[in-house]
Amino acid sequence: MSNRSRQLLEAVRSRLGGTATTGAAVLALQAVLRALTDGLRQDGEVHLSGFGSFRIKTRAARRLLLPGRADEVRLPQRRVLCFSPSSRRQRRSPRGDEN
Repeated sequence: MSNRSRQLLEAVRSRLGGTATTGAAVLALQAVLRALTDGLRQDGEVHLSGFGSFRIKTRAARRLLLPGRADEVRLPQRRVLCFSPSSRRQRRSPRGDEN
């Protein structure tokens, strides 16, 4: 588990309350991520009021010309996950100092 994952789990655990275990935080985080994944698979987008929107975009196929090489690399069409913060979230500090 990465350091970022541990930090996120600790933040979730502390928000759940003083007696919450790390296991409870893992279950809560897994439930949220599963709901996001299911929503993206079903609708292609998920809106979280006051937070932002996740959306699946399709990137067109493209070609790259590499410096120092005569050939080109073709990248196929692919789907990518995009996030757009809500207007309320955009006005907040990027460090999240405001609650």
